[in-house]
Amino acid sequence: MNQAIGLLEVRGLAGAINVADVMLKVAAVELKGMEKARGFGWMTVEITGDVAAVQASVDAGKAKAMEDNSFVSALVIPRPANDLEKVFFQGRKKAKPIKKEEKLEQLPEGTPEIKEETPAVEEKKAKTSTKKKKE
Repeated sequence: MNQAIGLLEVRGLAGAINVADVMLKVAAVELKGMEKARGFGWMTVEITGDVAAVQASVDAGKAKAMEDNSFVSALVIPRPANDLEKVFFQGRKKAKPIKKEEKLEQLPEGTPEIKEETPAVEEKKAKTSTKKKKE
């Protein structure tokens, strides 16, 4: 692994998601994961990529976290040792990318089908149809 690892620690899951969104939009980096830190509700956002891209991404994420008052700490490790990746990302499977062309043809198994409309929906339709007739 001749790339860089970027770590950004923030308070709360919502803060981590917000920061991860900014980090991924700023530069061409890969999100390796979000990990719950021990105590205080802190979350660590982990990214990899080229050194410059990771540095830019972490800086942008840090700025957003400071704006949201959720920043805890940030770290960029340029060209980490080969075994360091095993420590950080052990046991994680790479996520399967979602293709835009894939569409949901049918409902997944166990999903109940809605066959009849509820009485509230029927009442609302009746009210809107009478309003249109009056106009």
